[in-house]
Amino acid sequence: MRNNSRYRFRIIIIAMLIVLTLLIFAIEIADIPHYLFGTTHTPVRWMEILLESIVVVLVGLPFLYLVGRWELNVKETEEKTEQSRKLLLVILEGSPAAILFIKDRKAIWVSRSIEDILGWPVERWLSELSMAFCYPSKEEFERVDREIIYKDIARKGRVAYDYDYVHKDGHRVPTVVKMQALNRDNLDEGFIFSIIDNTERKKAEEVIKRLNEGLEQKVKARTKELAEKIDELERFKEATVDRELRMKELGDEIALLKKCYK
Repeated sequence: MRNNSRYRFRIIIIAMLIVLTLLIFAIEIADIPHYLFGTTHTPVRWMEILLESIVVVLVGLPFLYLVGRWELNVKETEEKTEQSRKLLLVILEGSPAAILFIKDRKAIWVSRSIEDILGWPVERWLSELSMAFCYPSKEEFERVDREIIYKDIARKGRVAYDYDYVHKDGHRVPTVVKMQALNRDNLDEGFIFSIIDNTERKKAEEVIKRLNEGLEQKVKARTKELAEKIDELERFKEATVDRELRMKELGDEIALLKKCYK
């Protein structure tokens, strides 16, 4: 692409110089100033024409080159910018997190990932005057906007929080939201939102919680069972020791009686 642009640039310069030289010849041979401005008719002076053409070429060539070079650089810059823009869009659209550019509470640009997370089409996000439609109520939107977002944004320039947005189908979707101001000193320039679906992590946390609760119940039951076993052993021990003591006392009494009757 770049080599083709350079080739076209050289052709354009050569063509412009040829046209300019032919124009000088045409003006002198046809004596155009005589017909247009009424000047004195002069014969064709070939050496003068040749000299003028050489001067024009020597002066015009660097100028045309610089102009053409500038146009070529502008075109190459535009091509690189367009390539970078397309690459950035591919990266943003391919991200599992939904990316939004918000200005004056309105979505200016939204990645397609938002449809997978909350169900609302991109067109809905771009047409609404605010993001209130994905909150449970207008009051809740105002509360989050006032107490969570702008409070930390004004202080740190960024904020991260968990929030359950309303899906298009009506159920709540747990998400992790990260927000960064484009300019901390001027919040009117807008913000970059990233919304990550937190459903799977929440499910995993619930499973772990249930497992922990079940394990805790098992530990309590086992502890109770062991305590009962220990109590039973203690009672058995006490009963056994008492019986042995009574047997010993009975033996001593029998021995004492035998000694008395002798």
